[in-house]
Amino acid sequence: MEYISNASEVVYALQGNLAAQIQWLKSCQILKYRSSADGVITRYPHQGWVTPYFSNFAAMALLEEPAAFPLVRRYLNWYLRNENNGTILDYHYDQRDQPTTSRPDSEDAYAGTFLSLTALYHQRTGHTGWVRENLSGLKKIAQAIVNLMDRDGLTYALASHRVKYLMDNCEAYRGLEDFSNLLDCLGDEEAPYYRAKARAISAGIERMLWNPRIQLYHPSKTGWFRPGVNIRKFYPDASCQIFPVLCGLHKPESERGAHLYKIFNKYHPDWVKISPPDYPWMILGYYACLHGDYRAAYEKVRYVREVYIDSQSSYWFCAEAAFFVLTCSCLLQKRDLWLRSGGTT
Repeated sequence: MEYISNASEVVYALQGNLAAQIQWLKSCQILKYRSSADGVITRYPHQGWVTPYFSNFAAMALLEEPAAFPLVRRYLNWYLRNENNGTILDYHYDQRDQPTTSRPDSEDAYAGTFLSLTALYHQRTGHTGWVRENLSGLKKIAQAIVNLMDRDGLTYALASHRVKYLMDNCEAYRGLEDFSNLLDCLGDEEAPYYRAKARAISAGIERMLWNPRIQLYHPSKTGWFRPGVNIRKFYPDASCQIFPVLCGLHKPESERGAHLYKIFNKYHPDWVKISPPDYPWMILGYYACLHGDYRAAYEKVRYVREVYIDSQSSYWFCAEAAFFVLTCSCLLQKRDLWLRSGGTT
């Protein structure tokens, strides 16, 4: 099969978009040696608001550029300096880099995504020495997830907020699974312990949140109560359905994975053109890539570039930019599968 006529232009545009958003993410990072803020990634450039959950994704995207590896290490160091018994608060830094803190949205998902970031950092850089030097802190973060687990295997969002969310549990599972694999690389004897905890969360998700009758996941569980699922409601009912595949509980090509993607597209076919005042949900472009729906992912990139990035929308922030970068990267890696005439659509 031959490449489509404008394939080289598409590749050039994707490379430019990816590079531009990596630069934008770099502008969100505070880099001041000997400052307590050094390494932190803020939600927007030149502002002091920090949601570590979002910053974790931003750092993952920065790992797409080898020259940014030291920047990611500085962010990892910031997080570890500020964790407390494995959990971390949201931050705001004023113009003098003095911080104030507030309660995080969750503890399980913050910890899970940070552990996944750490594992990815090690995979990309091979910096085993940094991991060994910080292993005690990393284990505290992993143990924070374990401490949030209930008898059904699911994690509470916060120790003070006793709700178990599908999205958070998927990310907590992924973080512990990635961390156990990282410990395997180090020959650490505690790897099986964290892997068993990850598998307990996975089993809890399938046992307590999957509804075989309606073939959908419940978005949350509080005590014995599970709210009904209205798949026509984008958040959280429909959007949460993407996380079991995103976090590797099910493969995209599996029967469950394919079913969930089909259902999501059936009830939310216009996800490519989500517009302000809503956030763009760029994570859906990455999700489409995982399912081999590269043309839809590319259209998402094009639309978001025009409506959010070029217009400098206030609804564009570091986590959206992160998934924009990851989607562009995936599209470039898989270019032979969708830029050939007759290729995957």
